[in-house]
Amino acid sequence: MHSVILYFGSFNPVHKGHMAVAEWILEQGLCNEVWFVVSPQNPLKRDGSLIGEEERLAMVRLAAAASRYSRRMRACDVEFSLPRPSYTVDTLSVLTERYPDTTFSLLVGSDIPGQITQWKEWRKLLDNYKIYVYPRRGYPAPAADCGFTVLEGAPFEDYSSTEVRTALTEGGGDDMVPDVVKEYIKTQGLWNTGKR
Repeated sequence: MHSVILYFGSFNPVHKGHMAVAEWILEQGLCNEVWFVVSPQNPLKRDGSLIGEEERLAMVRLAAAASRYSRRMRACDVEFSLPRPSYTVDTLSVLTERYPDTTFSLLVGSDIPGQITQWKEWRKLLDNYKIYVYPRRGYPAPAADCGFTVLEGAPFEDYSSTEVRTALTEGGGDDMVPDVVKEYIKTQGLWNTGKR
């Protein structure tokens, strides 16, 4: 059975923290592939800073292609054709139907366990899918008996996409995003970086 870990997110933009966790997952042999599921609209986020889904997808594709594990990473746009806002449980149902010979697991940051009860059919997710948790600054790891699998030793995501966007707007952020993503951002003039 082919195994895929789904890394859901807005990826606004994808940054080195995202990539480090995904690469570490593959190095640990936890799955055959990691798919970055680009969410057009997160039902729990409405801050108005989201750029176009196609641009975010393009950046994920560039970052995945530049990774040393490029053959084992994929940018997934399945939610682009689903009703919005996107709900993880619905996306998983679609993917499971499309890929019957694949087992899917989820990868989430340590901020998610504390809000999981706000998710649609969250109990179904916990009961039917393995959910891996990586560390994020300011959010403690969940208890061992709560239904999540804590990734001990995973890279620490020390900054958020919000911080990356702020740095890019202020003319910095070069050390936070992969070079190919940085070039795309500058070429497209995203976040007021200009076409430098």
